Amino acid sequence: MTSSRPRTLALAVGIALVAVALAGCSAPAAPGGATSTPPPPASTPAATSDAYAIFCEANRTAAAAKAGTVGEDLEAVTAQASAIRAILPLSDVSAQVAAGAEVFATSAEETAAILAQFPADSLVSDVGLDPRFTESDAVRRAATDPDYQAFIAWTIETCELAGG
Repeated sequence: MTSSRPRTLALAVGIALVAVALAGCSAPAAPGGATSTPPPPASTPAATSDAYAIFCEANRTAAAAKAGTVGEDLEAVTAQASAIRAILPLSDVSAQVAAGAEVFATSAEETAAILAQFPADSLVSDVGLDPRFTESDAVRRAATDPDYQAFIAWTIETCELAGG
């Protein structure tokens, strides 16, 4: 019989990667609460620029919600999924980043569906190692999908360039 310990460790690493990626998007806003908009490509209309700002803010909120309740996290992850869907399909990025954005959107939606299975007042820290998460495609993708990882790197860079 094979041990499930390596698999569990790999899944835990995947969860950690998601948390680190989201933390990279959660730098504090500029003094006075001002935030700037990510620099969109020269050919991107202002509406897309606003959507990028909303996406970056949704990522910051989702990262912060990981320290709260399932209800708070569910609300934040749902907003994050909506924000990524609003900027899809990504243009003026590599094919890998664009593909990773699609994977991220699907993963956010899967995470929201999993969160909805828990009582809203549960702490995220109490449910994070539940097999529904650790054995999910969302966690597997975070740990193994190079497109997803390229998108996370792009998100960190884009949102940091936005000033927060």
